[in-house]
Amino acid sequence: MPGTERRAQLIEVAISIFGQRGFRGATTRAIADAAGISEATIFRHFPSKEDLYIAAFRQRTGVGTEQFVTMLEDLADRREDEELLRAVGRAMLMGYQQDRDLHRMLMYAWLDQDESANRHMWEQVRKSPLFEFLERYIARRQAEGVFLQGDPMLLSGALLAAPVQHAIHTKLYRVGPDARDEEVVELYARFLLDGLRGAGSGTSSEPGVSN
Repeated sequence: MPGTERRAQLIEVAISIFGQRGFRGATTRAIADAAGISEATIFRHFPSKEDLYIAAFRQRTGVGTEQFVTMLEDLADRREDEELLRAVGRAMLMGYQQDRDLHRMLMYAWLDQDESANRHMWEQVRKSPLFEFLERYIARRQAEGVFLQGDPMLLSGALLAAPVQHAIHTKLYRVGPDARDEEVVELYARFLLDGLRGAGSGTSSEPGVSN
């Protein structure tokens, strides 16, 4: 098997094993056995288990992100705040639905790793195109006087936290409220936008922009 194909195969297998056993429980021997290769083959492509984990994280979280952020930038340029928040909510729910192994892997990692490793992973998240876009978007709307003032990084996290929390319960744990995804997306978009504009505002501060 060519090197690029083998590397891709190892990443896919590793995500599955990491998702089942966590970072500590997923040994390179287990990953090698699942892939039908020797441990030595893994180390020819990845110097360590940590490098394999980071490669898996970067590859799977980066799929389609550039195109998605381009779409969000277009919505931001047109000042379509509510539709932008709907798009983010849909993407979060869909991501957890379509890639449960990846998100199980990430949850295990946060719990398994030490503080230094978690700090490194957080920096990777912060540098993701989506997170960087949300920070720029919020800062821009604050400068335009539409959103309340506050740390854009904290507010970006808040925008993602609501749909992510719902996705964890309904897509990973298979529990939670019995509501259609689109109902959840609509509710969170209105709720979050009201919070960003000021509680109880009910209307946009920009002429010609509807809620």
